Parts: sequence; structure tokens; C-alpha cells
Amino acid sequence: MKKLPLFAVLAVMIMSFYGCPVGLDYPLGNPGKEKIDKNLIGTWTNDAEDPEVRKLTISKNDDYSYKILVIEKGSMYSLETDNLTGWITKIEGNTFFYAKADNEEKYYHYMFHFGGKNEMTTCDVSLLDGGVDSVTSTDALRKQVAVSMKKIEFCNEITTWTKE
Repeated sequence: MKKLPLFAVLAVMIMSFYGCPVGLDYPLGNPGKEKIDKNLIGTWTNDAEDPEVRKLTISKNDDYSYKILVIEKGSMYSLETDNLTGWITKIEGNTFFYAKADNEEKYYHYMFHFGGKNEMTTCDVSLLDGGVDSVTSTDALRKQVAVSMKKIEFCNEITTWTKE
């Protein structure tokens, strides 16, 4: 019986070190309150060696949210659906994208920057101060991200996306 909890802890640690996002119970922003950035709309691909997602389409759901369809998955893709809903928010001048799979209640968080008309870089949001256990609300998550952004390790693994 002790092997299962140890295995679960090891699995979470391995996923954290290899850049797979960890689903959190709280969103980084307030879904439905912040307007979308139309520059995100389109089909995006990356050429990373084995990304969690290689190709996806982001479309407008309404003025405050996106529909995301995962078109091509990598070997580490762990969701049971290819359909997600997404939102954006800002923290200290940086823009973040967060998404929730249609069949679960966890949120996945990424920071992104546009590098040109058809290029975007993203990174998984790492909680480098209090970790996942410190996330007890959206406000607590935002504070953790703000502190983590100041650390050199934050966003050290970047994925570059190209819009088709």
C-alpha cells in the first residue's frame, strides 16, 4: 500500500522536472472578466523534440474566452480530451494564458510573449516559492507567480510556436 503514494509523489516530481504542466484547482485570473487577445487566434505549431502539444488551434469562444483544440499531441500529453477553454490575464506586465480541459476542473497555466507577427514563446508557470501547496485561492496563486517570476529559474524552458 505504501508503494502507490510513493509512486504518485515520484510521478509528480518527474513531471515537474520535465516541463509538463501541473493542473491546479485555481485559475490565474478571473474567467470571463478579461478580454481576449485576438493575436492568439489561429493554428500554432512548434518543433520541440517531444512537446506535450505539437499543434493546436485557438479560436474565439466569446469576447472573454477561447476554444482550444489540440490537433497533434506529444508522448507526454496526459489529458483525456483534446478540447479546452482558455483565458488570459496579466501579472506585473506579463501576459499569461490559462486553460481548463472540458472534462476536468484543473487549470493549466502558461506565460507567453509574441516574438513577431507569427511567432510566440510560451513556458509553463513554475511555482518556485511556496509550491503547489501554497495555492489556496486565485489570489494566492497570483502572489506565488509574482514571486516566482523574480527567480532566475522561472521560465527557463521555453517553447517557440509559429502561427500557420
